[in-house]
Amino acid sequence: MPRHGTNSNEKMEYLRVREAQTVRASVLDKAIISASRLTRDTPNHGYVDQHVAEDAFMINYQLRDYQGDIWVDGKNVALDGLREGGFSFYDYNRSWQANMRSSFDCVNFHIPRAAISALEEDLGPRRIETLTPAPGANVFDPVVRGLVGALMPAFAGPSAASLLFLDHVGFALCTHLAVSYGDAAVRTLPVAQGLAPWQLARTKDMIDAALDGTVTVAELAAACRLSPSHFTRAFKISTGMPPYRWMTLRRIDKARNLLAGTRLPLSDIALSCGFLDQSHFTRAFTRAVGTSPGRWRQTLRS
Repeated sequence: MPRHGTNSNEKMEYLRVREAQTVRASVLDKAIISASRLTRDTPNHGYVDQHVAEDAFMINYQLRDYQGDIWVDGKNVALDGLREGGFSFYDYNRSWQANMRSSFDCVNFHIPRAAISALEEDLGPRRIETLTPAPGANVFDPVVRGLVGALMPAFAGPSAASLLFLDHVGFALCTHLAVSYGDAAVRTLPVAQGLAPWQLARTKDMIDAALDGTVTVAELAAACRLSPSHFTRAFKISTGMPPYRWMTLRRIDKARNLLAGTRLPLSDIALSCGFLDQSHFTRAFTRAVGTSPGRWRQTLRS
């Protein structure tokens, strides 16, 4: 077992990939997980540097087929290629080395063990020592695939990504990994109640004041004097949706007002309503309203 370092592998610097795009999320305000998109269009990247030993995991999701070699604790692991749409798992408490032979496009999650431990309120107190996928195994999981897909627009503008949405994805990912691959059983929780009127009103005001996405689940929960997990459940009971979805609909409401009352171009409306760009705005608007913002404005005027 290698000695534990004081640093972290969060920035994936040992992989020697420049200009990685990274977003970060808080899990119940007790740990930070990150997701980095790493791309190389030419083969023979070569051997990676030695990672730091730490209590953390890496989930490596492939956006295209990949070929390489891997050694875990000094032993070569048979790797018949990693396929697009699948993920592989690595425990940073173990020593592993990789020779990256093909081009690659992947999303790597850095997940501290503390992020899994933070879920004890919902999953029970049993410590999850590690996750079950074998090193180098190619795991196809529709939930992980869906969460990666939801994150993809955020990589285009990490600094503008909604913290509320990132926190929701981080919590969902860690819960799914713990239950599906960490032998954690979701215990029966007391029947939750919705937010009190003052809590719901305060939450809505805070979201409306931060449509740029700078408010977090932890901040909303603290304003309501609740734990983040209790707050998230109560908010969904009160509104029928998670907080990030409520924020998206409020952004759409603001966009409709601007579309109807101004001649601002769609790109300006997108940014003023907290969307990453016009493309992100168009997708979200069309999904919520059933037509594109340009067509909606044209129909309104005609």
